[in-house]
Amino acid sequence: MATQKIIHQVYFWLHKESDVAEFLRDAVPMLGRCKDVIQFYQGVPAPTEKREVVDHSFHVSCSLFFDSLEGQAAYQKDPLHLEFIAKYSSFWKTVKVYDIML
Repeated sequence: MATQKIIHQVYFWLHKESDVAEFLRDAVPMLGRCKDVIQFYQGVPAPTEKREVVDHSFHVSCSLFFDSLEGQAAYQKDPLHLEFIAKYSSFWKTVKVYDIML
């Protein structure tokens, strides 16, 4: 099978909205520094028009790009990713992940 690029999109709902700035500054950037990540973006919900199909309920999101399924699988075991989970999982009440293959 040919190498397939992967976009790993992660959405966080935090326990406290007051933690958003700290989470964006200290926590989420750790994920972008993982070895197999080739591109990384983080942000908050855009103030776009409220419509039934748009979900503005999350607090923080990040998108991580990988060159392959193997790269995404390696990221799951990356020491920085595991440190992020150990150190910051108490901040979130829910996480949703959407993986896209290009």
